[in-house]
Amino acid sequence: MCGMEKAATDIYTFENLRKGGFTYVDKTAILKELADLSRGKQFFIARPRRFGKSLAVSTLRCLFEGKREYFEGLAIEPQWDWSKKWPVIHLDMGTMQYDAIDELAAALKSYLQGEADRLGVSIDGNTTVPEMFRRLIIAAAEVADDGQCVVLVDEYDKPLLKVLNTPAATVFKDFLKPFYGVMKYAERYQRFTFITGVSKFSKVSIFSDLNNLKDYTLESIAATLFGYTHEEVKRNFSQSIAALGKKLGKLPDETFAEIVKWYDGYRFAEDAEPVINPVSLGMTFDTMRFGNWWSLTATPTFLLEFFKTRPMDVSELSITETDLAAYEPERIKPVTLLFQTGYLTIRDCKQTGGMWRYGLKFPNMEVENSFLTDLSALYIGSDNSGTANIAAKVIEALQRRDPEEFVESFRQFFASIPYDLTDRQNEQSWQAIMYAVLRVIGINVGGEVRTHKGRIDLTVETATDAYIIEVKRDSTAKKAIEQIQDKSYTDRFRPSGKPITLIGMAFSTKRRTISGVKIVKGA
Repeated sequence: MCGMEKAATDIYTFENLRKGGFTYVDKTAILKELADLSRGKQFFIARPRRFGKSLAVSTLRCLFEGKREYFEGLAIEPQWDWSKKWPVIHLDMGTMQYDAIDELAAALKSYLQGEADRLGVSIDGNTTVPEMFRRLIIAAAEVADDGQCVVLVDEYDKPLLKVLNTPAATVFKDFLKPFYGVMKYAERYQRFTFITGVSKFSKVSIFSDLNNLKDYTLESIAATLFGYTHEEVKRNFSQSIAALGKKLGKLPDETFAEIVKWYDGYRFAEDAEPVINPVSLGMTFDTMRFGNWWSLTATPTFLLEFFKTRPMDVSELSITETDLAAYEPERIKPVTLLFQTGYLTIRDCKQTGGMWRYGLKFPNMEVENSFLTDLSALYIGSDNSGTANIAAKVIEALQRRDPEEFVESFRQFFASIPYDLTDRQNEQSWQAIMYAVLRVIGINVGGEVRTHKGRIDLTVETATDAYIIEVKRDSTAKKAIEQIQDKSYTDRFRPSGKPITLIGMAFSTKRRTISGVKIVKGA
């Protein structure tokens, strides 16, 4: 590693990154467009975890505090007026994760008092949390040359995400709403305001009092502010790419193509250039191997808890522009949640009438494997060894071209799923679980596959065979087969010349497993 670039994987402070000699992919040209008032003064951007939000906030703090020495050689250095400095209130809400509202209130009061002490101003702590925040903003502004301060809020949604899937969500939302609303009503005391988080809650929720914020979450100006473009990776990490390729026995171009397959594909605006996950890339260079770092760096527990009892079809996903942008804590939209947490990204965008609709997809192999592996383990109610066990049986059955054993493997699998994971059943639930398991073990599976007469629930294709699977709940396997035949689903695989096997599966709500099977070979 001597002489190579130093990719940071656990440093989120701009000062420490620059002092430590780590590679900083220069995003200051974009930050300048936000910070110089040419586009406004109060901004919000939501991005998934591990995309550098905290680093961006830290960079802005150094910028407004006038720490020019850390910006030497960066795009913004010759363009910024370094003679001006502002007091910066920096709220890192990532530390505010509590189960009770009184604990959160006490922690916030202590935090605000700490910021006042750091800035050398006095505020009265014997008041409400929003009022204490308002007084801090005014006090900080009063010591500035121009009577204004800067407010930076990182991970604003962390307190609410901690209780998102619980009855406490409404209580926390109602507490945070007036707290964040202070930034609007004290706007005249603020030179610049920047808020980040994973989720965007709708304007009738936490953001109802912050309707003056410019939301750049899906705007092209911010599309490459977080994450690395292809050109940025090649320019900043050429030596690391070469070293990784040497270890793997690949040329640099081949190595970069592998990086793209594993970690690229995030698109945060309609026609934006895709970006690569910076932390996953850094971990790969640090360890000199490709790995599933997304799953290892803290899968959001609230996300998995949400999907425990609400399986969904992840094979084909689309959503309106309104639903993509925000949701209510009490009315969570699964697809919105997956997009905002980074498990899905924009594939395309189409306008129908006056409505824009986004097609979504998994951004890359790393994220898809992470999501489906964790989901499969949840359904089994155990660790990933359960998934490995079902994987071995399914793969062996397909290799032996034995559809009966394939179905029997899933019958045993479904029978082992705990009751509380299947208490909200429909056909899509069972179908989604099958899709997740098959996909994560590397089977070529399709879900909700379109034909000229309808949609096939599941398709499985191997090197030698094609399987068409139709799922029915509290019905019969015979009806499932009849639907396949009546709608000519087999036409999709005729050109391949492969033998086609039809599998009709009936699920029993009462028994919570496969209750009937009909198999037609050579259809």
